[in-house]
Amino acid sequence: MQAALAAALVSLWGCHKSANGPGSTDGGSDAGSAAAAAHSSSMALGNDGGTLYVANADLDSVSVIDAQARTLTREILLGAAHPAVDADAGTYLPLIGPRALALAKDEAHLYASGWRSGMLYEIDLASAAVSRSVAVGSEPVGVLVSADGASIFVACSQDSTVVKVDVATFAVTGTAAVAAKPWSLAWSADGAQLFATHLLGPGATPIDPATMDAGTVWTIPDTAPRGDKRLAHGQVRGIYDAQMRPGSGELWTAHLLLGTDTAQPQLDFESTVFAAFSMFSADGSYQQTLSTNASDIVGINGELNDVVSGPHALAFTRDGRYALVVDSNSADLLAIDAAARTEATLLRPLPGRLPEGIALSPDETYAYIDERNSNDVAVVKLDRSSGALALSLDGNPIPRSAADPMPAQLRLGQHLFYSADSSEYAITKDHWVSCASCHIEGRSDAVVWLFAQGPRDTPSNAGGSNGIGFLFATADRNRIQDYWHTINIEQGGNFDPNDAQDSALLDALAAYVNLALPPVAPPTTDPALVAQGKAIFNRPDVGCSGCHTGPRYTDSGEGNPTLDLEGALNLHDVGTCNTGAYPDVAHEDVDGGPRAACLFKTRPLNGIADSAPYFHDGSAATLLDALEKTRGKMGDITSLSQSEEAALVEYLRSL
Repeated sequence: MQAALAAALVSLWGCHKSANGPGSTDGGSDAGSAAAAAHSSSMALGNDGGTLYVANADLDSVSVIDAQARTLTREILLGAAHPAVDADAGTYLPLIGPRALALAKDEAHLYASGWRSGMLYEIDLASAAVSRSVAVGSEPVGVLVSADGASIFVACSQDSTVVKVDVATFAVTGTAAVAAKPWSLAWSADGAQLFATHLLGPGATPIDPATMDAGTVWTIPDTAPRGDKRLAHGQVRGIYDAQMRPGSGELWTAHLLLGTDTAQPQLDFESTVFAAFSMFSADGSYQQTLSTNASDIVGINGELNDVVSGPHALAFTRDGRYALVVDSNSADLLAIDAAARTEATLLRPLPGRLPEGIALSPDETYAYIDERNSNDVAVVKLDRSSGALALSLDGNPIPRSAADPMPAQLRLGQHLFYSADSSEYAITKDHWVSCASCHIEGRSDAVVWLFAQGPRDTPSNAGGSNGIGFLFATADRNRIQDYWHTINIEQGGNFDPNDAQDSALLDALAAYVNLALPPVAPPTTDPALVAQGKAIFNRPDVGCSGCHTGPRYTDSGEGNPTLDLEGALNLHDVGTCNTGAYPDVAHEDVDGGPRAACLFKTRPLNGIADSAPYFHDGSAATLLDALEKTRGKMGDITSLSQSEEAALVEYLRSL
């Protein structure tokens, strides 16, 4: 009787294990084997709910937790050791960076993506060791297993591919070319389609898992302004997760809207970034977008009553009634009534920091929350006894390592970078916006903002600012601590650099950006073409290397090692000045010094393949467009043939 009941619970489980799982219509699975996960996640829960696995992106490890006893059983290293601080550079950079986990069908193995290493790892759970690994591509994130357990699918964000790995041989057997930055993966209700979300938009791509043919992108439309700038609107970015809502055939996505139409001085924290959730019908037709807005707008308020920031992970109750959303930046758990499409309840704050994943127990009594920055797992109790859903914390968070190898100052800086918890730090107002809201994954959001100085794209912070010279397109700042201006203006915060406590927080933020934000892993490139492009890049007549010099490929700061704002600036006119409706204008630097409207610093080239669009105003969509736009301004590229330009672009992509 008990065995039959357990089997029934497993077949109904629709949160971490899909109630409409791939390869079946009712989510059933073979006895003693795991149902395929409905979507990729940083967490995996055993079929009986007894063992929880968590990816430790900053520790190069996977934690194994006894979910019943709520204790750490073991921590499995994916490499030789934990990351450590580089004695010379002072950097703390994981070599593997596991981001997503998936259990094998028989639960004897666990699969982990190595975002930093470009590998897929198979962990033998009996021996608690890596048993096999395979190179899958650049910066893999989402991982899912097929219903029959024979294949593993991995989203490689830098290569714009989803690859298929055969479990028997542990070799790549298929590749789907998709739009840029595929991130999370999700199964359709019947398993006939695999979906890959695109971190920087526009939506999700359906893929045939048998043939690996990619279909047309299911596109989330940008939301037009709606009168009041505080009503959610803007460009779709940050699509971190997607999942089919059980029993409906609807694909739900969690993402951001960035209000790039609002110009300074009107641009502020309430008009910059909005949390949003968009749905598609089973045929791919767009349904609607739910969003958070300013809660005091009478009569036009949105469907979600509370402001949340950074929706990162989804989980549905098995009946499809509720969507549980982990919000990384506002550090809370939002419940949406998926049928009524309104907010059901909000649990705030969570006990830890930087939540990134969620898994539900088979009986849906508990939700386990991956809290990356505080290096623990929060336990939330779900209570539906009244007919509605109530959320409450249940006990203390579960530690997931014996010690944290990441230095405390860098952990604090990481927390500040990702935090919109205004009840803890005055870094924003009303839990609205964090540094990471625009610098997604510490990089760029691929949009252009209308700042007082002129149109400005969001530069990437990958690899930190050490060695890139001055900050801002016109060398307006010279250190990360100067971003207290951004915190106070765009984020609505209240930082005083002359206050000792605020100054210490700014130092921690700067330390994290400069020492612990990993550089971009370049996409896979053609070595022969890269070598040809490098030779072209270094030709004096072409002129690239005249300004793009040194290890970060920029002359900003050359001859001015202290980055004195009144010293040598090395600014250039490369033909990208805006003189139209929203022009570049003369302005002052952070210390009040003059800056010309149309002289710009040389952008560093490391990780340039990841930072489109290009130039200060985002006026070049591709690297080839950037070359064409500056003909006659940056050396003599007019003599290059199309094949030589292609080689030069391939070299740039490799940096």
